[in-house]
Amino acid sequence: MSRFRRALLATVPSSFSAISTFLPLAVPASLLLAVPIFLLLAVPAGAHVVITPAEAPAGASARIAFMVGHGCAGAATTAIEVGLPEGLSTARPMPKPGWTIAVEMRSVQRPIPTEHGLLRQAPATIAWSGGLLPDQHYEEFVMLVATPNRPGETLVFPVIQRCEGGGQHAWVEVPAEGQRPRSPAATLRLGAR
Repeated sequence: MSRFRRALLATVPSSFSAISTFLPLAVPASLLLAVPIFLLLAVPAGAHVVITPAEAPAGASARIAFMVGHGCAGAATTAIEVGLPEGLSTARPMPKPGWTIAVEMRSVQRPIPTEHGLLRQAPATIAWSGGLLPDQHYEEFVMLVATPNRPGETLVFPVIQRCEGGGQHAWVEVPAEGQRPRSPAATLRLGAR
């Protein structure tokens, strides 16, 4: 079990222990369509970690940013750990002055063909740490990803936010039909190319 999964499981209530069975995860678009439109529109204004833009072309390179809108109960953010879903063959984090980047890799079941040859490993997590993001500010943590060629699918990116004083928040919940999670995972919808 990866360090990210161990940390994730340690931060969520036991009722969410099944999370280890769905990380990394891609959710069918039909599941997310059940969420009322007003909730989807409210996501960027909410207090959780969101991906901008919310949609990227399937089967292409895309620049995505994880927007962190606050700290943990007033404490400054000191680290962001992003779990990457299966199907992303590459993910390259953008350096951020004052922050250290760590990329954890995983083996893939079948080599992934790319224009640069076969990939036998893919990124599992990307973490930025060592910086300081005060609670009253927001910041974006950017990466370049190669999206899978699966238009209409929604990719789920669980995020662990760590803060000064040992506080943390696990943004890992996947919205079920008719529910509004308290700690939603960041999502990226794959659109037409």
